[in-house]
Amino acid sequence: MITVTMLGSGSRGNAILVDGSEGSLLVDAGFGVRTLAKRFEAAQRVPDDVGALLLTHEHIDHACGAAAASDRWSWTVHASAPTLAALAVQASGAPGLTVALAPSGTAQVCGFGVEHLPVPHDAVDCRAVVLTDMQSGARVGIVLDAGHVPEELPAFLDRLDVLVLESNHDSALLSNGPYPWPLKQRISGGQGHLSNAEAAQLAATCAHRGLRSVVLAHLSETNNTPALALSAMREALRKANWKRDSVTAAPQRLPLSPIRTDGGVGRPAATQLGLGL
Repeated sequence: MITVTMLGSGSRGNAILVDGSEGSLLVDAGFGVRTLAKRFEAAQRVPDDVGALLLTHEHIDHACGAAAASDRWSWTVHASAPTLAALAVQASGAPGLTVALAPSGTAQVCGFGVEHLPVPHDAVDCRAVVLTDMQSGARVGIVLDAGHVPEELPAFLDRLDVLVLESNHDSALLSNGPYPWPLKQRISGGQGHLSNAEAAQLAATCAHRGLRSVVLAHLSETNNTPALALSAMREALRKANWKRDSVTAAPQRLPLSPIRTDGGVGRPAATQLGLGL
């Protein structure tokens, strides 16, 4: 079994709580400890539930709370060696408890098999991750920042139960929006962020009968809307003949209701659990 709780996702911060059969893992800590504590409380959870922190890369909206949270709640921080080195020179500092991920292969953390793949982004070593619950076999794939879809990514995201995928911007809103031209180029370039159309195309490629839920992440509050992102994704999945309608957009400022899957084709579908938020 896997339960995915988006504590918040966007340019102001990202954090995803993933519960499995044997433990809980936080993916990214892009909020300060006070905000993280409030997000856990809003989700009716406590930081002590977390067994470890996994970082996708060093950018502040993904890692600014890593060192302080690790110190406060005794979380071991798992990340690639280049990401850990990059954290050491940032203002927030390096976490005290760290484990460098091997360049390839599967690590075992908190009852999950952790696979990771480099993805293009203007960080030192940005990673997409797949977490597999070792007991149930349930799988969640997480792609939070990517400038484009590398050839290896669709196969890496094979056989997922839940897909958490960046759908950062609507191309027209970005092009006609208020950002300066260099920033527009950074976002839409090959080392920036995925557009709604790019995310939808990737998800459609990964869709299969066992995929229970798709969560759209890292939506821009300036260059996107949940309605636009959801519309593009649902249309692409419809054309891919995906029969489910469990597509949600994670908000920036509040947790999203948890998504739970038992894993495996033929098991109960992912369930949205109300939090009363």
